Amino acid sequence: GHAVAVAASGGKDSTVLAHLLVRLNRERGLGLRLALLGVDEGIWGYRDEALGVLRGVGAALPLPLLLVSHREIFGWALDELGPALGGRSRCTWSLPLPPGHNADDVAETVLMNFLRGDVARLRRAANEASGATNGATGATNLTGATKEASGATMATDEVTVATNEVTAATNEVTMATVR
Repeated sequence: GHAVAVAASGGKDSTVLAHLLVRLNRERGLGLRLALLGVDEGIWGYRDEALGVLRGVGAALPLPLLLVSHREIFGWALDELGPALGGRSRCTWSLPLPPGHNADDVAETVLMNFLRGDVARLRRAANEASGATNGATGATNLTGATKEASGATMATDEVTVATNEVTAATNEVTMATVR
């Protein structure tokens, strides 16, 4: 009889999770009251298509769908914060719900940033993962390409460590869920 809200984006990970929970609930007689929970962050054009997919997932399973928005909860949409955020990602101010990202998602982001040569994002991800606030300072005395290469290597090493920690945490959650 427990109510379980599946935080769903309309993407493949949350859609598969919802399908699996519906199937397990039915086949194992778990008695769960399942619902999908979608969040509209208020970034124009960012979630429209995915929320449409999410509505289709809810209808197909069938599961009730609760859509909430930053505007309803906080009184403002993320687009309204754009000028205050400058060049920073609007995801920084996203609704405080833990995402269903897995280690593959983290590794994909690191690899994409590395292949793009986006040293700033690699460094920021490494700092966020390690809790650092002053940036990657180990490369400050180097110049030119050497500085960037060294910074990228340091950030990549730190992100690799963080990714390994995320993988370990994901494995612990998986083991706890299986029990």
